[in-house]
Amino acid sequence: MIRYLVERITFWFYVLILLLVFVGLGSYFLLSRELPQLPLDLGKINLSLSTEIYSVDGKRIKVLGKRYPVLLEDISPNFTRAIIAAEDSSYYSHKGLDHRGLLRALYMNLREGKVLQGGSTITQQLSKNLFFSFERNWVRKIKELLIAFQLEATFSKNKILETYCNQIYFGNGAYGIEEASQTYFRKSAKDLTVLQGALLAGLPNSPNHANPFKNYKRAMARAGYVLQRMVNENLISLDEKNNALSSELELTRPREDDNPNRYFIDYVLVKLKKKYGKEFVHFGGLKVFTTLDTRLQNFAQKSALSHLQALENEMKTDDKKEFLQVAMVSIENQSGAIRAMLGGRSYSNSQFNRAVSNNRLPGSSFKPFVYLTAMERNGYNPASVIKDEPITIEIHGNDLWKPKNFNNEYAGNIILKKAMMRSLNVVSAKLIQDVTPDKVIQTARQFGITSPLGRNLSLALGTSGVSPLEMASAYSMIANLGVYNEPYFIERIEDFKGNPLYENFYHGVQNYSPKSIYPLLNMMQGVIDGGTGRIVRRMGFKHPAGGKTGTTNDFKDAWFNGFTKTISTAVWVGYDNNKPMINRFKQGLTGASAAAPIWAFFMEKALKGRNKIKFSIPEGIKFEKVDIHSGTFVDDQSLESTNVALKEEIVILPRDLKSYDISKEQEPK
Repeated sequence: MIRYLVERITFWFYVLILLLVFVGLGSYFLLSRELPQLPLDLGKINLSLSTEIYSVDGKRIKVLGKRYPVLLEDISPNFTRAIIAAEDSSYYSHKGLDHRGLLRALYMNLREGKVLQGGSTITQQLSKNLFFSFERNWVRKIKELLIAFQLEATFSKNKILETYCNQIYFGNGAYGIEEASQTYFRKSAKDLTVLQGALLAGLPNSPNHANPFKNYKRAMARAGYVLQRMVNENLISLDEKNNALSSELELTRPREDDNPNRYFIDYVLVKLKKKYGKEFVHFGGLKVFTTLDTRLQNFAQKSALSHLQALENEMKTDDKKEFLQVAMVSIENQSGAIRAMLGGRSYSNSQFNRAVSNNRLPGSSFKPFVYLTAMERNGYNPASVIKDEPITIEIHGNDLWKPKNFNNEYAGNIILKKAMMRSLNVVSAKLIQDVTPDKVIQTARQFGITSPLGRNLSLALGTSGVSPLEMASAYSMIANLGVYNEPYFIERIEDFKGNPLYENFYHGVQNYSPKSIYPLLNMMQGVIDGGTGRIVRRMGFKHPAGGKTGTTNDFKDAWFNGFTKTISTAVWVGYDNNKPMINRFKQGLTGASAAAPIWAFFMEKALKGRNKIKFSIPEGIKFEKVDIHSGTFVDDQSLESTNVALKEEIVILPRDLKSYDISKEQEPK
């Protein structure tokens, strides 16, 4: 019985081999016309395919795959033996195809019903760089194998290995063994030790997961695995392995990179890899033309660092290692193009991109969505009177919520516009109780807010995390009088031959009518002209603008989001560990003191030399003056006497209250 089973297994094994041969021959005849012609110089297969990323002002801001090729004799055997053990132990014995590895991968892929393992040899991995589609499918694998056979028949093993070592990616932007050796050890590839060679050989399989700069223990564990593979393949002895593990790695410190463009570049690369795949992005020789304006990006960094340093000089902290962090996004209103993105104060110290992370609470800067919902759905207008007072709201019949104003001060009866200018929490809480959180969430979605939002009343005070990118985009829609332009970061992409792969064609969507949005826009102008954001005017910023401050409980988050006719910018300041921002005078940092000055510094530089463009007033808008406490009309004759007697401020709003339109506030003379 056993003999019979062995014979049957042997028979089917040879049938499978024969089938693979026929499939290979058939594939060759079918696909041979599609295969690229091999160059005379093997190094040209990949060394000319660097992907380049450009800013909108024409500067090349990143090159992917830039390599510094070296000859095989200038690469330490400590690395070449390690990479063979790690990637292709039968490299010098096969002809481009590892049968055992292929059968193992075939079994796994058939079992799962999709391509999970490649079973690729070093030659196959090299051949992959002749293709520019990089889909993970069977046709590509067959083409890859056919080219591998051609490579093996045309070039020597040493030449193939040399080219492979010069093109693989080792993480931290290092392509090729020479660049990797310099990046991690500040030495030439020919001088690598056994341990260093093993560590580098463990990186191509997972350059981020096993990166020694980010996870030293994981990198050393991977190096230990490679060393054991070398022992198993008789490339080193057990004593050599043990000596290597007990030797000094001599890992260098990562190069400091405070290039302010890096957060944006990383964001672009994440999106590109998701759409096209990592291999295509790294090895496709693309030209990527982005929306980034390096001039504005430099302004963003300088504005942020200058003010953060001033704040920290006044901070009360025993932890000298804890620094205030910042995030900023600036968007062109007309198109939705991201012109600046700052994900932190120092890229070399932290690569975490706070500009696109939605883990921070917006506080009062979320209130505009509450106000607009109330005006659109429940008939409120900027002159509607609400009583600002201490309140207790029962939630689900059990819990009680007691929203409080800043400094526990209450204004009594007050019109909606003045409540926005003063950022009164109780008013916002009453509004969301009236319209329901679900309706506010629907409004926020219309503004492009995609982050999860809690279906609770405290949403009125900004208790669900959002990203600065979302907030800049949402405020841009207010500046556009209801037109939403989805934020984008790439203008176009060209392949290695200059053929267009992608081109952005933006077109806005009118989510709200101009007459519906203008009242909100005007109230937010009041925030800057005479409300919680008036520091912007005190700092000398004169362009017509609107915005909103935001400060969360215990001063953990400080926001200022604002817009002019052309640009919308969101700024967040806080600690990564979410601790309160308290200065040495025991005062908390607010959106007005921490974030608004950065916004003003940046916007002043960004708009320097440009005309001060007013917001257009939609057709049908009419203006009237009202008392800020009663909401009643005030005519011109009584205006002067009212001002003198009661020193009350006056707000202007439309004559036809049914249209719910608004104007601007006028300070008393």
